[in-house]
Amino acid sequence: MILDKVFIVVGMLLSHFLNGSNIFELGNAIRPDFMVIFVIFFAFRKGAMYGLWLGFFGGLLTDTSLGGEIGADNAVYYKIGLHSLSYSIIGYIIGKVTRNAYTENYISITIYVMGFTFLSRVITYFLFWMFFHSNHSYSFIYVSLYNAFIGPALFFFFTWAYRLDPDEVRQ
Repeated sequence: MILDKVFIVVGMLLSHFLNGSNIFELGNAIRPDFMVIFVIFFAFRKGAMYGLWLGFFGGLLTDTSLGGEIGADNAVYYKIGLHSLSYSIIGYIIGKVTRNAYTENYISITIYVMGFTFLSRVITYFLFWMFFHSNHSYSFIYVSLYNAFIGPALFFFFTWAYRLDPDEVRQ
């Protein structure tokens, strides 16, 4: 039981590392969001509470890599909590509402990953806009399409790495 949690934390740290690397970058703002795919996977497979907590802590990890921004009053403003809130919302919604409709096939995984990545990007953008400023280089469509493209392969890898059975989906 404890070992499962340790492996989940290792996977979250690996997703955070891959988000910060330029290995999979295709353009200026076109890079996959591995953390949201990780949250989507565990929200579907383990439920709303896993989605909520992994979204919260995964979002905090993502927010720590943003750094600070110097405001008009020469104070440094940190954007801690923006991704955390949006990933938590996404993880909880997936685990509570759409988990019963989830089926383990590549088409549904692609559609769900694309839709929920887009929704998390929209929520995060509006949080940025409400608390800081609008970010004109924030990518919605390209990141969603990129995540949808690599999502089924990552779901297969996560299923293999965490040794989860398909029966575990509907518990």
